[in-house]
Amino acid sequence: MNMAAVGQDKDNAVSTGKKILIAEDSPVTQDILKLLLTSKGYDADIARDGTEALKCLLDKRYALALMDFHMPGLNGSEVVAEFRRLADGKAAPVFVAMTADPAALLAEKNSCEQFAKVFPKPFDIDEVLDFIDFSQGGAGRAVVPEGLKLPVTEEPESGGIGPEGSAAALAQETARRLRNTGGQPGISSLADAVEFQVSFGSLSLRGLRWPEDVGPAGVSVATRSYLASGGGYDAVIVSEPALCEDLRALWEIGDLYLLPVIDENGSLGPCADVSVPSLPRGSVQRTIEETIRDFSEARMSVHVHIRQSKSLSDKVAASTYVRGNSLKPHYNANKKHGFDFDICLDAKEGAAAMAALSELGLTETVFFDRFHMCGGCRSVRMNVREECFSCRSPNLKESKFIHHFKCAYQAAEEDFRQGSDLVCPKCSRELRHFGVDYDKPGIIIRCQACGSSSSDTAVGFQCMDCGYHTDGEVAETTDVFGYALSEKGIAFVEEGPVVIGGLQTKLRFAELPLELVIQLNKAAHDFSEKETPFSLITMSFPARREMVSEHGIRLVENSRVQMMENIKNYFGGNAVTYHGEAQDYVLINRVSPENARANLPQYLEAAQSGLRIDLQARMTVFGLEDLFA
Repeated sequence: MNMAAVGQDKDNAVSTGKKILIAEDSPVTQDILKLLLTSKGYDADIARDGTEALKCLLDKRYALALMDFHMPGLNGSEVVAEFRRLADGKAAPVFVAMTADPAALLAEKNSCEQFAKVFPKPFDIDEVLDFIDFSQGGAGRAVVPEGLKLPVTEEPESGGIGPEGSAAALAQETARRLRNTGGQPGISSLADAVEFQVSFGSLSLRGLRWPEDVGPAGVSVATRSYLASGGGYDAVIVSEPALCEDLRALWEIGDLYLLPVIDENGSLGPCADVSVPSLPRGSVQRTIEETIRDFSEARMSVHVHIRQSKSLSDKVAASTYVRGNSLKPHYNANKKHGFDFDICLDAKEGAAAMAALSELGLTETVFFDRFHMCGGCRSVRMNVREECFSCRSPNLKESKFIHHFKCAYQAAEEDFRQGSDLVCPKCSRELRHFGVDYDKPGIIIRCQACGSSSSDTAVGFQCMDCGYHTDGEVAETTDVFGYALSEKGIAFVEEGPVVIGGLQTKLRFAELPLELVIQLNKAAHDFSEKETPFSLITMSFPARREMVSEHGIRLVENSRVQMMENIKNYFGGNAVTYHGEAQDYVLINRVSPENARANLPQYLEAAQSGLRIDLQARMTVFGLEDLFA
């Protein structure tokens, strides 16, 4: 190992505000938190009791401190209070409490004000990591990307770090919400404190509101705190006029872009998933309820790596999947490019993302239209007009063309017209009878600007945005397509990058249940000390969406539970099972990964024994080198 490089990484972590203190007396919790934080680019120190934690805080500068409330020596609240007394102006980190006894923390005067966040044990490790990433601008699943403008309620204090402007402001706001709930501190009560209920008839849902929660300036502080605490939303509610690009922030925060957009005023048009003004009377509640249910079920089938991907192409693929597998364009004369897709994303970004997916064979294209494009500003808002071949003026006059049989003279009708009579300009004979003296074989077009005549016109394009003129024969064109996910594209969304050859051979601890991470840590320790083998099997369900549609979610979920029971019975005391949102997990002790892979068909047969439906489960085996490499 290059120790110089390690030292450089630690220096970088400090300089970029990524140094974190873990004050925790449990060795298992210490190991897990340090392992996960290190894997995400943070430099983590361990303090095993309150006295050591206080010394670390006074000797070093940390961006955030995770404090166990009950520790030998000083408790978490006492450590924070002592630090503030002895710091002598030193910048304070964001203090976060971890406790199995929230009531004791609340019982201490001013305890809540000491901490920016309180996590009750056992905590969800993903939610802890999300909060750290939000407060530090880290690289986690729901991090706010650079460049996204977020409102700040007050000026930062000197040395403040938290996203609300300062650690103190964040602590005060959290404490205020905890007090307002009248309940226990932690994820559930904080979520209840900032959960936004929106009603449609008797239907009540958790709505992310435009422009209150997500607006022109980005995502609100309260919304970010709610999401970091593990809160979730059912839908995006647009209550005031908005453009589709106004909701761009949805694509920057976690997987908010997978929520249905409910437009109360109709301003989004086809970009909304539900446009309330266009619904028949009496159908609003039912339509919204069905849409939310369909989106929720579809999101569960999106592979975790796709949901958490930072690639816009991956996000657009997932968005297309939950919205029925198609991305349809529609005309929009307000846009220079002339169209929008039926999602809340700029059409150019959507088209570029879909083009990248098409190159991988993940989408199929459907021709929509061909636009002529300005050579100056690239707008498609072009005035198409007939023009003079000579001077390109559109000031043209069309006349009927007369052929005099007697002298064979041909000219425009106005050249023959003398009052109400027709007289040949060449031979001066009067033309009395159509078909006998003359006929009208066609038309002639005369330019009123330059006087030239022709039987045809040129075609020209005048840009209505910049005025740039283009001759028709050299005008650029651009084709617009709609898109549909191919079978490979659907598999990509459901099964992850492995479908296109991506190296999906490792699991990330941030995706696993905390209880499973603890057991994996113990299994790895046993392997190191006693060479006791173990295997982790993941069970995914690529066809889950179709199964739910055909058999109902209750039967599908009950079948998943039964599969876990079957596996547990098959291995007896050597296996521990864990139920996840999209995947289930089986940790098998005393079985090597090589043996597990060789016996996968047998395991799968045992798991599916006695089930009423075939869940088409897919098993993948991971060993020590896959998990801890």
